[in-house]
Parts: sequence; structure tokens; C-alpha cells
Amino acid sequence: MHGMAIRVNRNAVDKIVFYFNTFAKLMTGLFIYLFKLICSIPIPTWDTLWVWDLRTFRPYSIKIEHNAIDAMQFRKISPLPMTAPIVDHLSAGLSVLDEGYRNTAVVKSQMTHIDGNKGTLAYRSYPVGYLFENHDYEEVSHLLIFGTLPGSEQKRQFRARIAREMVPDPSVLRAVHAFDPAAPAFLIISAGLAAWAASDPTKIPVHAGDRIYLGKMDAVDAGIYRSLAALATVTAMTSCHQQKKAFVAQSDANLSLIDNMLLMMHHTDRFGNVDKKFSNAINKLWILFADHEMTNSTAAYLHAASSLSDPVSSMVTGVSACAGPLHAGAVDLAYKRFSEIHATEGGVKKHIEDVKAKKFRLMGVGHRVYRTVDPRVDYLREMMSKFEKEVNGNPLLEVAKEIENAVFGDEYFISRKLSINADLYGSFVYAAL
Repeated sequence: MHGMAIRVNRNAVDKIVFYFNTFAKLMTGLFIYLFKLICSIPIPTWDTLWVWDLRTFRPYSIKIEHNAIDAMQFRKISPLPMTAPIVDHLSAGLSVLDEGYRNTAVVKSQMTHIDGNKGTLAYRSYPVGYLFENHDYEEVSHLLIFGTLPGSEQKRQFRARIAREMVPDPSVLRAVHAFDPAAPAFLIISAGLAAWAASDPTKIPVHAGDRIYLGKMDAVDAGIYRSLAALATVTAMTSCHQQKKAFVAQSDANLSLIDNMLLMMHHTDRFGNVDKKFSNAINKLWILFADHEMTNSTAAYLHAASSLSDPVSSMVTGVSACAGPLHAGAVDLAYKRFSEIHATEGGVKKHIEDVKAKKFRLMGVGHRVYRTVDPRVDYLREMMSKFEKEVNGNPLLEVAKEIENAVFGDEYFISRKLSINADLYGSFVYAAL
């Protein structure tokens, strides 16, 4: 019997081995990728935002704190392969577009908390109503700046340090007097503050060195006292200039910032002492408007300060932002509109009809934060009642009161949860003063 010869096609075997090895490598790579992917997924928690990027099929988790997420976490969501360097991932990562900062928080703060839906406002956890009824502006300022209500000795030192700073250089008064008295107050105050900053170059980082405030809390505190003094004193200067009164710089270490400012503005009784009616009213007003989270002017101040600008120069930026018609300047526009209504046939009734027909916007009504009631309004109305004689004697305020009555009794405004805002009420009290 002859033996049988078995011939093997080596080319076919080599192909099978090649395909098998290739398949094994692919499966191994896929397994390693899936393993890394699974291992990269953190243990899920309830306070986590999950993002699945369909471009790369990679998952990401972003921690939620205080109902907010860290925008920088989006930088790690990159279309690059996993093997790319971390620096490249960050440079190619997602950015967040938020035109107009409509949904962006820029700082963590424990100073002020507002709940627009519930209509609450608190400074350092103290309800604004409690502070209004039990404290003065000086104490609330100390609370906001340093975190505590001051004791008697702290309060004495606080007012003394501010009073020492309320002595302007002559150049500041010259800057204020360079303006026409009829010029907008915001512009005069801005120029006065700029002159105040320029009067002492040793407090300007670009002149004295970029680290004169960094890590030096004594210098920071001094800047706070200087800024408070500068704003109050320049405001008094501007008031005197616009009312064509002589300004006399005077400050008493035993008096509060407000009382010293009123002395400079000649709001005194027949004995030359501060008019207590004025003093009490301004104290209460300034408590209600002491802080309001991240307003436009606050953001502008912080933008300037982030460049290491000095505090007073940064305040110029804040005051300029405040002047706009969509910020504090809205009150000035409201008064102009009230004047037009007063001089127009049909008065308030005709104006309300035009507002409903969307011909005009009703100035001083509605608030972008408070959806129910502004917690400050009741206190402002209480203050207005104390100045009823002055309010009733002002034709523009009478127009405003008619608008208030119309708004409170009209279903058009009630259904839209619109009411007179606190800024306008505050201006009524200022006008009465």
C-alpha cells in the first residue's frame, strides 16, 4: 500500500493567520477602549450634570453646586482623540456663549441673597426688613464689607476713619466747578471721583507699583474707607454746585458718613446741626439700596478692578454704568415722562391706554428680578407717608401716585405681575426731601 501525501496550501494558511491576528488586535483595542471608557465614568451622584458628546461618544460629568456649574469644566469636552495631550484638549474644548451675560454667574458671594420668586432680600443672612427697622446705614455698611454688625467701639472707629478721609484736594472742587450746573449729576460725580483719584498718585498701582494692594489687607481697608469718603464728599460737592450753594469741606469724626455729607450739603436746622429728618430718611433709604447682588454697575466696577485698578478709579466705571437708562438712569427718564404726562391732555388715563396699546413703555413699573413683590416697597411707601405734605405738593409725584393707583387696580398689570418698582419709590422720597 502506497503512502498518501498531504499537501498544505501555505498561502491560504498565512492569510487565515493574518486575518485572525488582525481581528484579535481590533477586538483587543476595542476592549481596551471600552474598558478605559467604563473606568472613566465616575460613580453617579444626584448633584451631577451628565454630558454625552456624540462626536466622540465620550461621557463627561460636571458637578452641580448651588444650582450652578463651573463653566471651565466644558473645556475638557474636546473632539480630539483620547491620546492627545491635555493642553491640546483644553485649547480645543467647548466654550460657553452667553451674549449679554444673561445666564452667567461670575463670583461666589455671601453678601446678599435675593429670591425673586418669593420676594425676599437679605444681607449676610439678615432680612432687609430687620436691618431697616433695627440698624442704621453705618452698621449695615460694616456688615456688608466686613461680615459683622459692629459693636460700639468698632462703629466709632469705622466712622472716624471715614471722616478723616472726607477732606478733598482743591483740584477735586475745581473739576466739579468746571461743569455747567445743569449737566447730568452722574457725569459731574464721575469727573470728581477721577480728580480725587488723581490727587494722590501714591494710591494708583500704575504709578506706585502693581502690588500696592495685592495681599495687603491694611491697604485694601484704607482703599475702602477712601472710596466711601470720596463718593459721599463728591456727591455733596455736586449737589451744592447744581443748587448753586457754596461747598465747605467739613467732617466730624463723631458724626456718621451721612451726617457729614448732609452738613456739607447745608441740610441743617436753625442751630447748625444736621437735620434729623433728612438724616433718618437717607439712612433708611441707603439701607434698602445698600446692595443688590451683581447689578450692572457692580459688574462694571469689578471689571475695572480686575485689571488691578485702584478702588476710586474703579468706582468711576461703576458710576458711569449706573447712569444708563437701563440702570439708575431709568429714574431720570421716568421723571421726564411724568413731566410730559402732566403737560398732556388726558393725563395718566390717556398714557395708560397708550401703554396697553404698546405705544409706550411704562417707566418705573416692573423689575427684572422680583416676580411677585419687591420686599423694599412696603418700607418705601411707609417713608412716603411721612412726607405726605411734600409729596402732595409735587405735581410730578402726584402723576406718579395716579400711575401707582392705576397699576394696582388694573387687571392688565395685575395679570402680568407688574407693580411700581422700588427704585421709583425711592426717587419719590428723594424728591420729597
